[in-house]
Amino acid sequence: MTLESTLSRKRFLQGTAAVGGGLAIGGPLAALAANTAQGKHLSAPGYGPIAPTPAQDTGIVHIALPAGFEYRVISREQDPSTAYVTDPATGEADKQTVPTPNVFDGMGAFRGPRGTTILIRNHEHRQREGEIPVIVPEGDRYDENPRFVAGNTKLLVSRDRRVLETLHVLGGTSVNCAGGEMPWGTWITCEETFIPQSETDLRHGYCFEVDALSDRPSKAVAIKAAGCFAHEAVAWHKGILYETEDNRKPSGFYRFVPAGRVREFGDLATASGPLQAIKRKSSATSFDADTAVVGESFDVEWVTIPDPDPATNTVKTQGIARGMISFSRLEGVWVGDGKIYFDATSGGRTGNGQVWEYDPRREQLKLVYESPGPDVLQAPDNLVYVPQTGDIWLQEDGAGEQFVRGVTQEGAIYDFAKTILNDTEFCGGCFSPDGDTFFLNQQGDRAVAAADIDASGAVTYAIWGPFGRGGRGGRD
Repeated sequence: MTLESTLSRKRFLQGTAAVGGGLAIGGPLAALAANTAQGKHLSAPGYGPIAPTPAQDTGIVHIALPAGFEYRVISREQDPSTAYVTDPATGEADKQTVPTPNVFDGMGAFRGPRGTTILIRNHEHRQREGEIPVIVPEGDRYDENPRFVAGNTKLLVSRDRRVLETLHVLGGTSVNCAGGEMPWGTWITCEETFIPQSETDLRHGYCFEVDALSDRPSKAVAIKAAGCFAHEAVAWHKGILYETEDNRKPSGFYRFVPAGRVREFGDLATASGPLQAIKRKSSATSFDADTAVVGESFDVEWVTIPDPDPATNTVKTQGIARGMISFSRLEGVWVGDGKIYFDATSGGRTGNGQVWEYDPRREQLKLVYESPGPDVLQAPDNLVYVPQTGDIWLQEDGAGEQFVRGVTQEGAIYDFAKTILNDTEFCGGCFSPDGDTFFLNQQGDRAVAAADIDASGAVTYAIWGPFGRGGRGGRD
């Protein structure tokens, strides 16, 4: 079966309209903030104890899950995949079978034809040895320099959670880390880097858009008005694109405010409008977010970045000069209950992570949670809403074994998944449109031999089970 577009766009958008906002994400994080402010760090039983769990089909134990949950590996680096390869003699691009690229990262899920799910997956290549390239036709690549082999693949997943085809859909980019699902059915992929034009033919550090419904690669067009810096993730809310920056420090929280209406694929790349950074209201100097008090809100405002597409890496320094709040490694971002939630992987006094809430109606920012130590939460990266319970799942990117940690509606933390065989980071977590399947990546190492993929390579899991059982309750 091919990645055919047999579904009308109207029906497709009806199926994905809730992806970008309107979810009750505030409940668990607000409760977490209240508990932390009172000096409570509640743990919850979650779905029960997690234990090493063999994968369907192979019996190999990749991860630990609660009883009642099952999973299979649906995609691995080096698996056969499909790419449109340009014939140098004719200039025509034809389909060929090529290896699946490695270094998996952020991912979004969309409703596909006939009950399928479409996954758009990032590949975080950094111009290093051992990277398997994303291949798209000449003319569709962003940067034709052959060093730049990052980009996106598209997976068509059947109802019984098996990959029907993997297609290379965006290329010529660098360090495609996370991104965000747009309500009109596209994935925004973000370059987590800044590479000046003096080092290559084109500057890098942009966002790009991938049409999830198309059965051909998307032409890579930089969304320049959204800024050139080390992007991490984005979220769309009421006509504004919110953006996180993954720098050790300073790291900014930004928004791109398009001047006109954005309704479909391609509109963002042609839109004009200001790039702005968040700051404490009436403060002339930058505020250090690591010193914030959990549960305390403060008024904020936005300052415009004069040059959002600079020749040198100055977006963050422009922001700091205008009083921008200085965070530590901002990563995941999500919209829910009319608010924007994002995490700082290295934030807080212990450096183990923070979760923040921005209320655009009140123009207030609040530190929702700060990890007291690595045993509770270490280096939260991607975050995702659990549609059947309203819990939040944080995916770790720390040292040693990695966890997916849940936060309940009562503000208690529990473990949902843990690495067993492969200790590379969890990333890309997203739910199928019907909420029945949780898709999750492990990033993998570079230059992995075929025989070692299970132990250290990039893999994508499909996980299913009694998600509606939830992880309610809490105890000190």
